[in-house]
Amino acid sequence: MKARKKYICTLLLLFVALSTWAADWFAYGGSLGTALVVHGDESLRSYFDTLHCVVLEVDGTMEFILHPSIRIAAGSILLADFKFKDGNYYNSLDYNFYGGVRIYPGLGGLRLGVDYNLGRRTDFVDISPVNEVKSTAWGNGFRFLLEYDFRYTKTGLLPMLGGSWRYVPRGGNTADHTLSIYFKLLYR
Repeated sequence: MKARKKYICTLLLLFVALSTWAADWFAYGGSLGTALVVHGDESLRSYFDTLHCVVLEVDGTMEFILHPSIRIAAGSILLADFKFKDGNYYNSLDYNFYGGVRIYPGLGGLRLGVDYNLGRRTDFVDISPVNEVKSTAWGNGFRFLLEYDFRYTKTGLLPMLGGSWRYVPRGGNTADHTLSIYFKLLYR
């Protein structure tokens, strides 16, 4: 047990030391938000209108700072879309990996971004008489971001508010459109 505590403390100290050393060229963080999802399958849309809905989105990101106003970003998004009513449900987990660029155009903390996305969605369905789990094909799409960094000239914990639009084809002739708003904490 003592060896485990020493190992964990050593890793934490190493992480803090590396974070301090890399503050000039590296940042990492995460966000929590909600979204409006428009699924590409039109046969489901009318049924979705009658269901209650809870949508949560989380994002983990790493950024490499090339210049104070230009960054390369990589990360992952997980969106949980829960639709339910009267014991029936249609829940979706949408998971994406992305890489892109973030630019501060010189307007205070305003930040613009564009990402290439690779993603898939898994649906968990229990709507009488259907009870199934199905996954879409992997799709290549894009995401446009608009964020405001409240402490853009500082280091440490940087709070941001943001919004994005994501488009990811799901195979066949369908694609998902996702409008998100979120609160992000970035550490630099």
